[in-house]
Amino acid sequence: MPEKIKDFFVKHSLKLLALLCGCLLWFGVVSREEVRTEMELPVRIVNLQDNMALVYPPPHSMSVQLEGKAISLIHLKINRSASLEIDLKGMPLGQSKVASEQIRFISPSMPEVKMLRVRQINSLNIELDTRIEAKVPVQPRLHIQAAPGFTLLGEPDIIPDSVFISGAMSTISKIKHIPTKEMSITNLKWSNSLPIQLDLSSLHSIVDIADTSLFVQIQIEPLEHKIFSGIPVRLIGNFDRNLYALSPAKAEVEISGGKELLSRVNPQDINLYIEFSRFSIENTDELRPTVHIPYPITSWHILPDKFRLTESIREFGEDIE
Repeated sequence: MPEKIKDFFVKHSLKLLALLCGCLLWFGVVSREEVRTEMELPVRIVNLQDNMALVYPPPHSMSVQLEGKAISLIHLKINRSASLEIDLKGMPLGQSKVASEQIRFISPSMPEVKMLRVRQINSLNIELDTRIEAKVPVQPRLHIQAAPGFTLLGEPDIIPDSVFISGAMSTISKIKHIPTKEMSITNLKWSNSLPIQLDLSSLHSIVDIADTSLFVQIQIEPLEHKIFSGIPVRLIGNFDRNLYALSPAKAEVEISGGKELLSRVNPQDINLYIEFSRFSIENTDELRPTVHIPYPITSWHILPDKFRLTESIREFGEDIE
């Protein structure tokens, strides 16, 4: 088979060469002809005043009709070296229709190519508003988990916890926060400061952000346990303190958390109480107490877990005046 192919090219080499030369000659003639074609070109805004901003982003690209030599148009198509500029010089606040003379065809590499018309010019509107700057909070979307035997100390800190944005007043006023990209960090055994990214998918391209360099600070410590005995459980609310009481009156509390954090917790910091009205609301005589510890501990456990409401028996005639 290879021998047959070789013989074919040897016998017809002159014909093939003539055909190739003919094709090159035809292409050379055709490529120098003036032709018209439509092309999609990217759009750029120029001469926007510093105190103004776009309310809506301009079209990413627009379809135009071009005229020029075929070879020049092919070059533009392949190299993407042409664009459109919308000149906003002198445009007032509010909505305005873009005139054809405000759209310029930019083609530095092929200046001989001409733009004949823009397809969307009849429906192209631009709305301008006063530019303002605002500071908006960052909303973390982070899943952070310590390794077994370790614990997180409080909530991770986002630094900075807010960012400055600027743009059209009507647009900026609707932005209440900017979320981070979702991020999962697990099996942590030591404190870290890690870079995080903002999720800008919900923002228009016309909103400017001063800085997007953010970090999350995570504090990790070995998990330890500490037991406090004899912590009083208080009965609070409106009731006769000579008649009602809790049984037992004290509890044993075991708390878990970071080693350094637990060293700062004292028995006086642990507040256990039960609202008297809860017994009638929940129709029971045993309840779990509310626990308040002013530290970000990992967990706590109380023994016993429930406390009974007791009523003392008064002697006969004690309430008679």
